[in-house]
Amino acid sequence: MKKRWRTILLVLIALVVLCSFVHPFGNVKAVRSDAALLQGAEVPPAVMSTVQRSCIDCHSEQTKWPWYSHVAPMSWLVESDVSEGRKNWNMSHWNEMTADERQDKLSGIATMVHNRKMPLPQYLFIHRNAKLSDADVDLLYQWARTERKRMKASDTQAASGPSCLRRP
Repeated sequence: MKKRWRTILLVLIALVVLCSFVHPFGNVKAVRSDAALLQGAEVPPAVMSTVQRSCIDCHSEQTKWPWYSHVAPMSWLVESDVSEGRKNWNMSHWNEMTADERQDKLSGIATMVHNRKMPLPQYLFIHRNAKLSDADVDLLYQWARTERKRMKASDTQAASGPSCLRRP
């Protein structure tokens, strides 16, 4: 009976190890970038601090991969969330987005944060320090709105041309 349980245990361990090499959502761990986050945006230090605490792991290529993200099947859940997060908003590629895409993302950020749909509950379950306080929510919401207004004003000014060429 002991031999049977030992065999079952060894088979289970082997399965977990083998499955850890399977990446059904792509090998998102292989994608890493040290590029500045939100490059081109005006991000106050308090906003950047909040983003780094609560958003960076899923919405950038600077993810900190905890030990359990290397063990299947938990790795699949983590990789799925990160893959989906990067697909929806990747701060590492902010400067590669068009102005319209940035506007849409800022609008989405404001809505998701304001409605407390981010960070995801399964992320907060383990990363309790990522939970957004009411002040954090207001800070991110106001930043997204302010940055959208700044971008719109900048786009309008750029479309008008240099002030020396405009008619009075």
